[in-house]
Amino acid sequence: MAFAGSWKVAKFEGLKAVALAFGVDESKMDPTKLQGGSVTITQDGDNFTFTATGGLGKSGTHAMTVGGPSEGELFGKAYSGTTAWAGDKIVATGKSGVKLTRSVEGGQLLYQVEFGGKVGKCWFNKA
Repeated sequence: MAFAGSWKVAKFEGLKAVALAFGVDESKMDPTKLQGGSVTITQDGDNFTFTATGGLGKSGTHAMTVGGPSEGELFGKAYSGTTAWAGDKIVATGKSGVKLTRSVEGGQLLYQVEFGGKVGKCWFNKA
């Protein structure tokens, strides 16, 4: 249940390189969207609900069951793939090759995005 709660963006790095590799038009990148971004996570076993404002995708709510399919939006582009546990981390692997790992480390929620040999990270503090 370490994921459950409300989280606010604390810092980020490397996301522009990942977004460019992912094919996002540089003119559409707005790093200020991340500042003040937040996510509220509810967890019931392998079932998660994410409610996001600002951040790496569009604002709104989506549900996911670890071990099942995953669909969402990353950098304004749709993705789909599968999810799995890797220890205490949630790893979503997209059909396009994008990989999103969610973990809680040192009391912070960490989203790590990998694509095209690039790695970006976004850390969140409990709100």
